[in-house]
Amino acid sequence: MLDILQGTPVWVYAVYLWICYYGIKACLGGRENRRSLMILPAVLVVWSLISLAPSMLSSGAWVGGAVIGSLLGMLLFNANGARLETDGDTLVLPGTWKTLLISQLFFAVKYYFGYQQAVHPLLLSTPSMLAAVGGASGLTVGLFCGRAITLQRALAALRRDKGIVLP
Repeated sequence: MLDILQGTPVWVYAVYLWICYYGIKACLGGRENRRSLMILPAVLVVWSLISLAPSMLSSGAWVGGAVIGSLLGMLLFNANGARLETDGDTLVLPGTWKTLLISQLFFAVKYYFGYQQAVHPLLLSTPSMLAAVGGASGLTVGLFCGRAITLQRALAALRRDKGIVLP
């Protein structure tokens, strides 16, 4: 185990710390506007697609995983307790552990498959691993996309209703 950690590039630790910071910050609550809601999912989609093996199997599994992950993300996340900031463009969110947990899941998936690529590169070219990589990567990215969709809808509804929340 120690060999695995010692062989991990320094930039991976930096990414992990950034992911932890983002997740812990979400536990405390925060503010999100339209742009900030789209940045993280867009970055994760690009990162996920870049690391995907160029095959129809992994691409198809990624799309399927992303759809399922988005639907799950829309079910997991809600806008309960969210309110509109006085500027009318910012959503004030209560804290949640869910963002930290899916951030850790995303990192674990990327780290595991990155490790497998470094140690057993031929294993990742098998059909079952291509499907697993694509599906798991799509699912984790989809969770963030589902969160963004849910919060975008909440922001639009609150802006339309001038911040009035009905019981």
